[in-house]
Amino acid sequence: MELNKGKQVLLLDDDNDLREGLKWMFETSDLPMQGYGRFEQFRADLDAHFNSSNALCLLLDLRMPDMSGLEVFQWLGRNGYNLDRMPVIFLTGHGDISTAVEAVKNGAFDFYEKPTTDQRLIQRVQQALQKSLEHMEVQGSMREWVERLSKLSPREKEVMVLVAQGRLNKVIASDLDISMRTVEVHRANVFDKLKVRSAAELATMLSRLSERLGYDPAA
Repeated sequence: MELNKGKQVLLLDDDNDLREGLKWMFETSDLPMQGYGRFEQFRADLDAHFNSSNALCLLLDLRMPDMSGLEVFQWLGRNGYNLDRMPVIFLTGHGDISTAVEAVKNGAFDFYEKPTTDQRLIQRVQQALQKSLEHMEVQGSMREWVERLSKLSPREKEVMVLVAQGRLNKVIASDLDISMRTVEVHRANVFDKLKVRSAAELATMLSRLSERLGYDPAA
């Protein structure tokens, strides 16, 4: 799977020279970069980045005067910013490596020790952007499923749940106190509207929606 043209590297680091150097390095590698020197500037643009169609990666300096990189990382988690949508790579000095390792254990994508102007960082950022893209594609697929589900009638949803559980048509008819022919019609409508071909495929789809979005088909 290839990266699409929409990609954006974000950098939060108070070192102006580093921001300029990394901007040049990434943009010569066809990776657009937006640098920020302070957290408030970054936060002001963050929702626009998240709502865009761009794959994202955040390079985050661990040591900054107004708010440390670790504090920013924790703030992102508290405020619901998904780290698969925007993988975080920490930029760190030698004395902060243990902190960076701990951050990786808590969901950061990776860390790099300064100076970071080398091809290894570019490759890792490309991998982070790929992860972001794949996350967006999965979320888009999930939203498509939810839209399809919204087209089902309440009775069709009841039948859908029982079909996904592997119930036979005659059992569903008995459970819902309707005719078997009515069950067959509802079952066909469910398969048609959801574009699935089997009860197993339906069950798999509902399981994924539950895991990723907390969707409850019985609700």
